[in-house]
Amino acid sequence: MRNAAWFAEFKRELLSFPAGKHDDQVDALGLIGQLLDQMVPGQKPKPPVPPKRDTGYRPIGLAERPLDWLVF
Repeated sequence: MRNAAWFAEFKRELLSFPAGKHDDQVDALGLIGQLLDQMVPGQKPKPPVPPKRDTGYRPIGLAERPLDWLVF
């Protein structure tokens, strides 16, 4: 995109706003931003998940336990 023929003029207009002579492209870009806000509703951020503390205890499943503790 930076190599596009129109990019240098577009960048110049954006960087000279609001003191520049022309602002049509800035207006169009602002309208696109407003429409995007209406097209895609915002989402409430999810609360951060607190990190789990390492207690040093690791429960093991029945399949991983030695069976010598069972009484038959």
